[in-house]
Amino acid sequence: MSKLHTPLVTALIAIACGFSTIAIAQSPGHGMMHEAKSNAHHSERHQKHLNELKVFLQLQASQENAWNAFETAMKSPMKRPTNHSMAEMEKLSTPERIDKMMALKAERDLEITKRMDASKTFYATLTPAQQKVFDTQTQKFLNRGPMGHHVKMHP
Repeated sequence: MSKLHTPLVTALIAIACGFSTIAIAQSPGHGMMHEAKSNAHHSERHQKHLNELKVFLQLQASQENAWNAFETAMKSPMKRPTNHSMAEMEKLSTPERIDKMMALKAERDLEITKRMDASKTFYATLTPAQQKVFDTQTQKFLNRGPMGHHVKMHP
């Protein structure tokens, strides 16, 4: 195999393994029940963080509209693969699957960009003291990886 093909094959294998893992995790029965509980728990925890952030910021009445817009953007659910989409993926050829995954990535990137823009817009309405609080509180959130565990950020 050429040096160019090895990383490509490795990437394709990793992608295939990732989708099969998602498919197993979302298999009917227990997997769907677990996913629903996990999503509910995640939503509750996310709302708790937003509520705490609002308290820490000590917003002024004039900042409420900006907060509401920020909170709405942060609450919008991020799309996740479903059993139906996984079944569709299995029927596609590898190039079609790659194209589909790239389209899904583009959608997710757009959702993330909307959240980032909402954060920047809201941040601009804060006082310098509130911005420091926001920076501290959101850094705590960024230091948590999947499942809410602390992850070490390398400089």
